[in-house]
Amino acid sequence: MTDIRVRGYRSISFWQEEGIGLIVIRSDSHGEFDLNTLDEITAAMGIAAMDESVKSVAITGMNNVFGRRIVSGQLSNNIVYRMMQSSSALISMIYSLEKPVFAILNGDAIDEGYEIALLADMIISADDVRVGFEKGYEFKIGGSFTSLRMRRTDLSVAEEGINVDRVLKHESLLETAKEIIEKTADANFSIRRKQRYRGITELINMEKLNFYEHYLMRT
Repeated sequence: MTDIRVRGYRSISFWQEEGIGLIVIRSDSHGEFDLNTLDEITAAMGIAAMDESVKSVAITGMNNVFGRRIVSGQLSNNIVYRMMQSSSALISMIYSLEKPVFAILNGDAIDEGYEIALLADMIISADDVRVGFEKGYEFKIGGSFTSLRMRRTDLSVAEEGINVDRVLKHESLLETAKEIIEKTADANFSIRRKQRYRGITELINMEKLNFYEHYLMRT
């Protein structure tokens, strides 16, 4: 993969930049993104996994928004099934990836957006964004277990060591984040990830079951 955008994506942009496979969530101005976003992130991760020139992967957003929520229309059995399949595939892909994964929060990461960020080994955030889950949010992209490493996950301002790993000045976010990635990225990230989420299949299935049960209760 060269330093140009990889064609064929609609919900994300994806390219390599100085050894980093950069995935950009193309949410709208409100931070909303479609379900296809999860599938395309999974596909991009697969490409990065096979490309020896990509040393690490970073997920970020556009227009000063990382991501706030998935827009999937009226929930139905088919949509819930697809959502569970897409989220399971993404979680499994990142879990098995032998390269470090970073989330660079250039804007708010709320609900599904925060769940995606929590899949990363390290969350690097701008100092003026909000992160977390709104009251009553139901986990669907691994948040039931990935959120356990944070001290606080309710919606609030990004705080280093509380709800994100690093907080940087917004004006120099991407440049400084790339420096951090270059200095810290090594195989230990993927090793720790696998140790942290032992029994990943059971964790995913428990979350899917809980989400589906809540869906049935509402219908």
